Amino acid sequence: MSWKSLPSVQNALYVVAAASIATFGFGLSNLGQPTGVGVAASGAILACASIALAERLRRRSPRMSDTKEDFTRLPGRGQLLADLNRVATLTTPERPKLFVLLDLVGFKDYNDTYGRPAGDALLKRLARKLTRVAVTRGTAYRLDGDEFAALLNVEEEPGHLADLVAMALVEEGEGFAVAPCYGTALIPHEAATASDALRVANERMYALKYSLRPTVGSRPSNEVLMDALEQRGPDRGDHLHGLTEIVEAVSNRLGVGLEELEQVRLAAELHDVGKTALPTTLLEKRFPLDSDEREYIERHSLIGERILRAAPALNRVARLVRWTHERYDGSGYPDRLIGEEIPLGARIIAVCDAFDAMIANRPYRKALSVEQAVSELRRYAGTQFDPIVVEAFCTVMEERERFFLAA
Repeated sequence: MSWKSLPSVQNALYVVAAASIATFGFGLSNLGQPTGVGVAASGAILACASIALAERLRRRSPRMSDTKEDFTRLPGRGQLLADLNRVATLTTPERPKLFVLLDLVGFKDYNDTYGRPAGDALLKRLARKLTRVAVTRGTAYRLDGDEFAALLNVEEEPGHLADLVAMALVEEGEGFAVAPCYGTALIPHEAATASDALRVANERMYALKYSLRPTVGSRPSNEVLMDALEQRGPDRGDHLHGLTEIVEAVSNRLGVGLEELEQVRLAAELHDVGKTALPTTLLEKRFPLDSDEREYIERHSLIGERILRAAPALNRVARLVRWTHERYDGSGYPDRLIGEEIPLGARIIAVCDAFDAMIANRPYRKALSVEQAVSELRRYAGTQFDPIVVEAFCTVMEERERFFLAA
């Protein structure tokens, strides 16, 4: 199978999980898979998670073990197991199926805050959204509580399918945010039996949930994700920290408040986290990308949003990351927002990141000088970039130049 046929989110789960457990002796290979002396330990942790899932599926009460729909009108775990067994027997490599296992993050807090009737109503809303995604592609399920699943025909890119399913289970409002932590298994390529599919998907879901706890061994989750980015290349750390510094300076120039500034700073650090799901060979390609490759890479902002949403504390940061590649004239991605529809923080990061990219060497071109890069920013002010942000950026750069000359 080619890199384009693998679920990108699945790769992201492995990369983030490996980064999170780096504290215990892990490294990252070029494929984003965990290597080193900690592998055995991680295997034990994930195996325990798989066993726990199997036990939950076997030992649920009889009410939840049959194939009937529950109050959300989705089939239950009994139907899922029957369908997985059938699919594992009949599915061919030429026409694979994608199994997605999802566990809602933030639902318990919502249920505790607003009460069980409100929680049940939320589950019904999410189930309807999930059904709309799955109805033409396969089947959606509710296993129990806040656990969902989907079994889908792979007639489009698997990573995109997983994204659609996950997005259906996102809801946020004043004072709350609910989003899924999830894992995938491609049948039969990664799982030949129903138990294999459950194990693989659950391992990946558990890895993401583990890595995006508020802390990992007392380390904030944003530091864990930064490690994943820095290990993709020796210059990533300097790039990210330098970018964050200039983003802060421009934000201060534009009067961004302290609370918002912290969100913008974190988004600047993590805006490329979705690239951990992309093949290193593609990111380091020495020739301009073709249209298919460019489309694949442009999904990294969506993947980054999904990864960050698994940590409730990073939900606002996730929204900024989603929109850092929007363009002021509406020709950007993924949502083609225009002008001030794009949050100010995302517009600031777009300008600073573009400048930082232009003054860095790339496999396919040499770095521009600072003067050339500033000229390019001014040239595209009003089309690609917010002209007010460009002017603030240029002012900050001029002030820094005068400071260093005076020193």
